[in-house]
Amino acid sequence: MPDVLEARSAAAQAQFDLQAAVGAQEIARGDLANAVGTSASVTFQIEPVASITIPETVEESVEQLITRALQQRPDLLQQVAELRAREAAVKQAKSAYFPSLKVEVFAGPQYLYGFQEQLPATQTSLLAGTAAATLNWTIFDGGARRNTVARSEAESKAAAAQIDLSRNQIADEVWRAYSNVKTAFRQREAATALLQAAEQSYSAALAAYNYGVRNLLDVTAAQRTLAQARTADISARTQVLTSLAELAFRTGDLLHTGKTTGKP
Repeated sequence: MPDVLEARSAAAQAQFDLQAAVGAQEIARGDLANAVGTSASVTFQIEPVASITIPETVEESVEQLITRALQQRPDLLQQVAELRAREAAVKQAKSAYFPSLKVEVFAGPQYLYGFQEQLPATQTSLLAGTAAATLNWTIFDGGARRNTVARSEAESKAAAAQIDLSRNQIADEVWRAYSNVKTAFRQREAATALLQAAEQSYSAALAAYNYGVRNLLDVTAAQRTLAQARTADISARTQVLTSLAELAFRTGDLLHTGKTTGKP
């Protein structure tokens, strides 16, 4: 009877854990629906983790990933474009020191008509035009141009410094994501070994129980360990996929398509 009561208690605890997992699954499904822009009440299919092919390693080195991130991260590209605009503003501000020459040319046909009594009317046409050239050169402006150039150069230097800071941050983000992927791969290997050991332990405990050399509590304990190992295996699979997605996000690969499996 104590063994039976202990087994019932374990079953009740397992049912409690199951309901908690079902609730967490429903919340995660709602979060996913919100992320893809649909209603949480909409029913949609989700591919099981067990059917997803999980790569064994990352084919590229962290240096290659950092280089690619610096080449295609949209936030860094935007800052580079802003730097180019600041540099163009500096050139424009310096051009105010030089004279400007403006040339205007106007041309067009001109028609002349003549009338005289007792003579036929006459007419003629010709091409007439004017040309003008204007030279402007500001000699003194009270330091306005100097201040404009200094302000433009300061803004350009600030943009360049921000790019250097962003490069360092991106390199650190890619390094962290790469390290997390490596850790996830190692945890995946450990979870696989744990699951295999738990399956063998449960099979041995069940066989020993059938022969009468182990009790029911030993079997339920081995079964509980097997369930925990299966949970760890699914969690490890999910962590690998999550880490790969994070690495693809940090390198900017999520903006491109046609990536080979195993290359985040």
